[in-house]
Amino acid sequence: MAPATPIYSLSDLETQINVLPNGKPRKPPVRLADCALKELVQYKCNIEVKQGARKPDIVCEPVVRLLRQCENGLSVETTAWEVWKVRQEGAKRSDGGVGV
Repeated sequence: MAPATPIYSLSDLETQINVLPNGKPRKPPVRLADCALKELVQYKCNIEVKQGARKPDIVCEPVVRLLRQCENGLSVETTAWEVWKVRQEGAKRSDGGVGV
C-alpha cells in the first residue's frame, strides 16, 4: 500500500514541499511559480437510474486539476493553491502593492 499523501494548508504549501520526508531541507529549494503549470482532466462518473428506464445512464463530468511540474521531477497538485495565489496577489495590488 502506498503511504498516505500529505495535505498542507495553502499558505504553507511552498514551505512544506521544501522539506523532505526525512525532515531535511530540499536542495535547491523549489519555488512553485517557477515550475511548469500543467492541466489534468479526470472524469467523475455517476450512474443515474431514471424511473421506467430499462437501462441506467452513466453521466460523467470533467474534473480539472492543476499541477506544477518542476525540473527536479517534483510534481505537486496546485488546483486550490493557484486560485489562492491569484487572490493573494490581487489583495496586494488593491492595498497599494505593486501590480503587473
